[in-house]
Amino acid sequence: MNSEELSRWFEAHRVALETAYLAGTHPWQQSGVGLRTPRSAQDWEVLRRPIAQCLSSSGTFLDVGCANGYLLECILRWTQERRLRIIPYGVDFSANLVALARLRLPQYADHLFVGNAWEWSPPHRFDYVSTTLDYVPDHLREAFVHRLLKRCVQVEGQLLIAEYGGRSTGVPTFSIDEQLRQWGFPLAMVLSSRLEQDALAHTRVAVIRKTAQLD
Repeated sequence: MNSEELSRWFEAHRVALETAYLAGTHPWQQSGVGLRTPRSAQDWEVLRRPIAQCLSSSGTFLDVGCANGYLLECILRWTQERRLRIIPYGVDFSANLVALARLRLPQYADHLFVGNAWEWSPPHRFDYVSTTLDYVPDHLREAFVHRLLKRCVQVEGQLLIAEYGGRSTGVPTFSIDEQLRQWGFPLAMVLSSRLEQDALAHTRVAVIRKTAQLD
């Protein structure tokens, strides 16, 4: 895939996600859950709380693909329950979704950026960075993990890579932890959750702790 083809891929991906998310009426739909299968606020929590459970100490948190900021809002609430102080940041390639995130989190509006995570240069590194691998084509996914570790995660910080399964996505050939291990990344932990009423709807989060050797 040459640079022109890659640009077209990113633009098509942006338009598809922006169109689907902005058509949602619930905040979790505007953040990617329940676009095709109806989901409740409780379903959202089951499927996204594992991300917050990976955070064990206070620090900065970057959500790559932050959409309307609802996940960041929930991360703040869920971590405050454990008396953690998280400073949220987000980046998304949809200016329209970032505008919604800035309305949702006005006190952190200058922490929310419009940019393509594949090319984006952050203002600094973060203690925690959360992403999925869906933001780049398949052949760039391993390189994407390396880029995020190098550019976005500070030494002794953590990269959280989530895998979301559902009726629209199906069951992946490899679980995210298996894929990362095949690529040679050591994992600090793996957490998962699943909806009782829908066995296909699940979340799996694999965590890479960045050491000096990965810098």
